[in-house]
Amino acid sequence: MTIEPISLVGFIVLGIFVIGMVLIALEAVIHMDKFKPALFMTSSLVVIAAWYYAQGNPEGWAHFVEAQEHIKKELFALIAFMAFMWMIVEILAERNLFAALNDRLLGWGFGPRRMFWATGALSALLSPFLNNITTAMIFGKSITQLSNDQRYTHVSLCNIILASNSGVWFIGTSTSLMVVLAGKISIAGLLLLAPAALFGWVVSAALLHLLYLRDVRRDNIFNDSGVCNIVKPGGIGLAVASFIAVAGAVLLNMVLHVDIEFALGIGLSLVGLYAWFLSKRDIEVPIVAQMQKVEWNTLLFFIGIITAVACLNHVGWLSYISWLFGNVDPTWVNVTLGVISGLLDNVPVEAAALMSNPQLSQSQWALNAMMVGIGGSLTVVGSAAGIMAMSLDKTYTFATHLKFLPAILANFCASLAAWWFFFVHLGWGQ
Repeated sequence: MTIEPISLVGFIVLGIFVIGMVLIALEAVIHMDKFKPALFMTSSLVVIAAWYYAQGNPEGWAHFVEAQEHIKKELFALIAFMAFMWMIVEILAERNLFAALNDRLLGWGFGPRRMFWATGALSALLSPFLNNITTAMIFGKSITQLSNDQRYTHVSLCNIILASNSGVWFIGTSTSLMVVLAGKISIAGLLLLAPAALFGWVVSAALLHLLYLRDVRRDNIFNDSGVCNIVKPGGIGLAVASFIAVAGAVLLNMVLHVDIEFALGIGLSLVGLYAWFLSKRDIEVPIVAQMQKVEWNTLLFFIGIITAVACLNHVGWLSYISWLFGNVDPTWVNVTLGVISGLLDNVPVEAAALMSNPQLSQSQWALNAMMVGIGGSLTVVGSAAGIMAMSLDKTYTFATHLKFLPAILANFCASLAAWWFFFVHLGWGQ
């Protein structure tokens, strides 16, 4: 290690990181998009580079350049995958797939309680494929537009946050995607988390229903928007093409070991080719316009956060995490990281765990992905799904979220207990 953490450079890099994380945590209060402080945190690179320049340390320079190359490789995989997946979701949204799904639920006569369970179940089942922020946006927007009862809205939004973050068993959260891209666990190994993650959501939804929905009145909760959304021409075919694209990408990764970001890029090309086929039948899908709707502020946030954590690793701060994994039961370390992810943000916590590079078993890496992923639900600011819920309903705050703490803790503990049963007692993932 060329730079020690207990040094001037080490403390400056840590200080930049802390300042950035405080600004990110206060995003909803100070109304500053979190990608701005995240990119500011990359200034640690300048501090490190200036120190090597002043010292005239050729070995340090070489190590620094190599570290940046490694960061760029990781970032390309993460950003490319997220951008490709986001494009597919935007194309389907333009064809009214999700709006029509919400309307169909109402058309089936779903009342408040059945809608609570339906939106939660759909969030839990779709978030592994759509990602947690998109799922929270789709069904959170549905609830906020339908409900005129604030209490019902808050309970349903909490349910959607918990359900969306349960998508850790595939690539529905950034943490699970990062673990896969880092090569710590295969997609097949990640899929084994499905029973534990879904069990945790079911337990929490049952408690939310039992403790908080019993007193909600049943009549006049839903507004009548008067708008009926239908799937636009070609929408069903695009949905099928998108499913084939994602499923095919997974199979290419699992069988032929094609990197998942390249495999999904191939899948996106198939969706684009099908849109071209539709255009020859006079069905215009503005595919380029939808592809441009990728939220680059979110992707820039990832660039800043991962680079900042890499700088912490470069000056040695993450060695303490490695020490913890080596000297404390990894299960308890992963549970602790899950709690921390609720206080901060699950992305930097997962990045720190990965870059500290502890030697863990497949079952422990599965637990790490799950704990950090669902741990973001412990507070509303700990995950992208929670931030999305606050943006959809300004009355849903940090304090509001904590009112449902019994159900939130039940989600965390039930998922942990189910992981122990399947991975430790039954020996999955060994």
